Amino acid sequence: MSLTIERLDFADLDLATAAELAEIENAALEDVPLRRHTAETFRLECLHRGDDGPYDGLWLARVDDRLVGYAGLVLNRYEYLDGAKILGAVHPDHRRHGIGRALMTAAESATDRPRLRAPAWAHTAGELAVPHFGYTREGSHEVRRLSVHAEQRPELVASAEQASRDYDLERYAGPCPDELLADMQMLREAINDAPDPGDEFEAYPPERIRGYEASLAGLHETLYTVVARHRATGDPAGITFVCVLDLRPRIAAQQDTSVLAPHRGHRLGLRMKLAMLDWRRAARPDVEFADTWNVPGNAPMIAINDALGCRVVAETIAFRKRR
Repeated sequence: MSLTIERLDFADLDLATAAELAEIENAALEDVPLRRHTAETFRLECLHRGDDGPYDGLWLARVDDRLVGYAGLVLNRYEYLDGAKILGAVHPDHRRHGIGRALMTAAESATDRPRLRAPAWAHTAGELAVPHFGYTREGSHEVRRLSVHAEQRPELVASAEQASRDYDLERYAGPCPDELLADMQMLREAINDAPDPGDEFEAYPPERIRGYEASLAGLHETLYTVVARHRATGDPAGITFVCVLDLRPRIAAQQDTSVLAPHRGHRLGLRMKLAMLDWRRAARPDVEFADTWNVPGNAPMIAINDALGCRVVAETIAFRKRR
C-alpha cells in the first residue's frame, strides 16, 4: 500500500474532488441519519462554517492514487482562541491501515494551539479511533429530530399561549434588521446561562452576528428567527432560530433557543418553538424535519423537545486533547 498525504488549500477544492470527499464522508457515516453531502454542499462547508469560520487547512489521503480520506483543521475565531477543531473521515474500505492517524498527525502539526477538539459520531469508527490518538471523551450532544408536519396537541398550544399571555412574538427571515441588532446581541448572549456553559463568555457583538449571517448566505442557508417581547416594557425576552439548507431542505437545523432570566417561567421556549413550526409549515413545505442538539443535562429544553414530539436519532461525542 502506497499512502500519501497532501495539503490542499480549501479555496482550490474543485467540485470533482469535493464529490469524492462527499462520497467518503457519506460512506463513513452511513449508519448515522444525517443530511447527506453532495459535491456542492461539501465544498461550501469547506469555505463557510458559520461561527467556526472556513477550514484553515485540508489534507487528502490517497492510497495508490485513490482518494480514501481527509482531515480538515478549523481554528477558533472567537472564544477559546488557543483552541482548534479537526474533522475528517476515512472510507470504510480503507480503515485500520493507519490512514486516520496519518491525517490527524498532519492536521495537528499545522497548528501550535494547545487545546484540540475532534468530535465523532456515536457508534461509528470515529468513536473507536479518536481515543487512540490521545483524545479523551468530554461530554456529548444528543440529536433530536422533530417531524415538522406532525400535528401538535391543542392543549399544549393553549397552555403555552396562556402562560405567556404578557408577551408578543415577532419573526423575520434572513439577516437581523439593523434596528434589532442590540436586542439580538442580548438574546444571543443568553446562551451563556445554558446548563453546559463553557469557561469563557460567548460574546455576540454586531460584527459577529453579521459575520455569521454572511456565512449562512455562503452556505445557501435561510435563517428564520422568532423573538419574544414583553408587551408592557418592550424588552426582548427570548429567541429561537432555525436554518433551512436550501440545497437540501428536507432536514432543517434548529439553532439556539434562549430565554432571558427575568422572563423565564412563562413557557416562552415552548411557545416560540410552536410558532416556528407553524411558520415553517406555511412558508417551507419542503422542510419535513428539524434536528436539534441537546446536552443530556439540559432538562428544561429536553422537556420542551419531548413535548413537541422529538426523538433521539443520533449522538455526537466531544473528544478533546490538551498538549
